[in-house]
Amino acid sequence: MEILSSTQGLLFTLLLKVGVAASMAALLARWAVFRRVLYTEVRDSDQKVKLLLFLTPVLGISVLLRLVGTPYQFADLMAEGSFLLGLLGGLVAGPLGGSIVSLPAFFHHEWLATPVAATAGLIGGLIRQAIPNKEDIWNFGPFTFLNLPKWLARMMRGSDLGWEVLPLAGCVAVEVGRLLLGRAVRSSWLFFIDAHNWWSVLLVMLATVMAVAVPIKIWNNTRIEMNLEQHQQLLLKARMDALSSQINPHFLFNTLNTVASLIRYDPDQARVVVLKLGNILRRLLRKHETFVALQEELNFIDDYLDIEVARFGRDNLQIFKHVDQKTLEAFVPSMLLQPIVENSLKHG
Repeated sequence: MEILSSTQGLLFTLLLKVGVAASMAALLARWAVFRRVLYTEVRDSDQKVKLLLFLTPVLGISVLLRLVGTPYQFADLMAEGSFLLGLLGGLVAGPLGGSIVSLPAFFHHEWLATPVAATAGLIGGLIRQAIPNKEDIWNFGPFTFLNLPKWLARMMRGSDLGWEVLPLAGCVAVEVGRLLLGRAVRSSWLFFIDAHNWWSVLLVMLATVMAVAVPIKIWNNTRIEMNLEQHQQLLLKARMDALSSQINPHFLFNTLNTVASLIRYDPDQARVVVLKLGNILRRLLRKHETFVALQEELNFIDDYLDIEVARFGRDNLQIFKHVDQKTLEAFVPSMLLQPIVENSLKHG
């Protein structure tokens, strides 16, 4: 019963540890600035600083919670978080962030906490450096270890294993190194979860892998959502540009011919038509406006119809409008109405 109880306690602690990692990832993903840092895979110095500013306080709090007492051992994500910082931030952000995160433990006389955390960050940074396409880092998931049989088969055939094996190997190396070092020195110098049999060691390693992979998977889902939103915005912009370009080129030529005719017998009307045409061309140049107020869209249609009336004559073309005043402040896609009105005139 004592063995069963200790096993249950270990399993419960490891599950809570993964839960803390998932909660941390979900909490950070709510910040728009952090999402933008995640979305940009090739990060400059400012973005790496932002990554450190977001992750190190949260990871430092996890270490402080563990120092409060034994019931909170599950909260400590020092090694996993440092490795994650290196994997996402690189060779500088990993060791630097790991050193900062480990400071509460170091000042608690855990003298090896800072070297271990910095080394974990360095390992993560080296793995990031070794992976040619940084997007492959996001393929690392909680169940990547299930691909072990496939990797063994690839090794036997002499094929490439795939870059997702490196983060997995890095997580295992960090936890094995911490376990061996913790057993070799005084227990007060380094915090680690001591496992007394082989399957307990496997559970600890699995929890370490999950504590790194779950945040990556959560953040990757956030990146995918942002990518879809960006594609939708680009698609909408392309559709609006297509609508803007649908104004018939013959309309411009016909308008210029109308102006040329009006100049001879009605110069004032010709001047009005030129002003209306200028308004239309000015509006076409404002392609960055995806949505406009209905009032503005109707003003554009008025300019267009005034030119058509001047072209066909007031006896041949009469315009009647019925517009609900309550709808004038509503926003509609830019250049939505003009093709409809033009086709109505063209096809009667």
